[in-house]
Amino acid sequence: MNEEAPPLNELAGLLGLPVRHHGITLGEVTDVLLGESAEPVGLAVRSVVGEPAFLPWPSVELGEDEVLVPVPLAVLTESELDYYRESSRSLVELLEGGPDAAGEPVIAEG
Repeated sequence: MNEEAPPLNELAGLLGLPVRHHGITLGEVTDVLLGESAEPVGLAVRSVVGEPAFLPWPSVELGEDEVLVPVPLAVLTESELDYYRESSRSLVELLEGGPDAAGEPVIAEG
């Protein structure tokens, strides 16, 4: 995706959405990982069998009330998720005022 990054409050709306490929639920969004300029890097996903996974932002297609994955192989393993967690910021932590939120603007609800 070469589009402008969605606002953080719109990215927060992705939390909890199902991740699907052709109607088959692969998991659920648990976090949005952000780059230095608050652009989305990818999504942290909990698979239907409970395993953590990573979905790179360029592979994300936003549907109505779901995240679509055109190719299921785009959902990467926990080791890739760990790498991106270490090199990015967590939207969930920003929303909760966690350690990465220092100096960040507060995101208004509603």
